[in-house]
Amino acid sequence: MSLFGKKTKKTDAPVKTKIETAVPEKKSTVHQTVANTVLKQPWLSERATMLLAQNKYVFLVSENATKPSVRDEVQRRYGVKVTAVNMISRAGKLKRYGSRTSRRESIKKAIITLKAGDKIEVE
Repeated sequence: MSLFGKKTKKTDAPVKTKIETAVPEKKSTVHQTVANTVLKQPWLSERATMLLAQNKYVFLVSENATKPSVRDEVQRRYGVKVTAVNMISRAGKLKRYGSRTSRRESIKKAIITLKAGDKIEVE
């Protein structure tokens, strides 16, 4: 075979094409990642303060949070027994600033009902 007028020599030696390397096994961190980001912060408002009398607490949660994941995270983090979880999703409002329009952030809240006698220290 000729490449730019030079002749090359053919060899019958086997060519190693695959390099074997040790790849460490990846551990699944899906549950750990979701559990760490389910609860964002307590939601303190006038209505949330009135719900404290009924042993209900309001938390801002992530958009992909589910009722079971919120219940498990509250029980794990605060050591209380959750009897009910209600979710509220609020779409961000469309706002105008002169000729520009933008959208406020969408939020998702969870109202947690605790067993009688349990309390959470809200900061």
